[in-house]
Amino acid sequence: MSYCVNCGVELEQTCRSCPLCGTPVYNPAQPINPDTAPPFPARRGTAEQASRKEFIILMSIICATVSIVCYILNHWIFSRTRWSVYVIGLSILLWIFLLPVFFPKQIRAWMSILSDGLSIAAYLFVISRLHPGNGWYPDIAVPIIGLGLILILNYYFFSLRRKSSLITRTAILFGSLGALCVAIELLIHLHYGRPLHLSWSAIVLTCCIAIDVILVSICLLHGVREELRRRMHF
Repeated sequence: MSYCVNCGVELEQTCRSCPLCGTPVYNPAQPINPDTAPPFPARRGTAEQASRKEFIILMSIICATVSIVCYILNHWIFSRTRWSVYVIGLSILLWIFLLPVFFPKQIRAWMSILSDGLSIAAYLFVISRLHPGNGWYPDIAVPIIGLGLILILNYYFFSLRRKSSLITRTAILFGSLGALCVAIELLIHLHYGRPLHLSWSAIVLTCCIAIDVILVSICLLHGVREELRRRMHF
């Protein structure tokens, strides 16, 4: 019985190299018989990867199966409510969200963002038809989706596409988050006819502004920025 001189793992008598770290094995008191077959294959193999077409087929089958099963259950057994509409809509949304994975070269990022936003708007429209409420869809949902699309496209064109630094992208992200929270609260107040004032969104906006001030200060201080890049590896 012998052990690897590098990592200390226990070695078989037929080992020519350590199976863990690959260190060559040499034991003059226990020579290796070259005619003895090693206990593990010498050639490393790789598993065949699934093609993109097969992945598309698999995800389509999963989404279609879930939708069909839920529709059958809703139609024949649990028929008091139309709960299957939500599941079918979510399955369609999932398939649309995976379009950039299915076709990475054919679909551009801004097209994917627009398709995702429009699909979410369509899904919420279906829900609004089932639960009309008091006009929440045109007063709250549509403006929030539109503003969210504008902020995401702004983040894409002015940070990701221009290959901005991580600090700049983070500052834009926090600024967009603060603006979105303020818009959500104001839209809710307008919808219910309340006086326009900020409460919880003011806290989020204050935190985002404080973070942005710190990030902008880091960008302006060249020495601090370079030190953070060296220490944080970005």
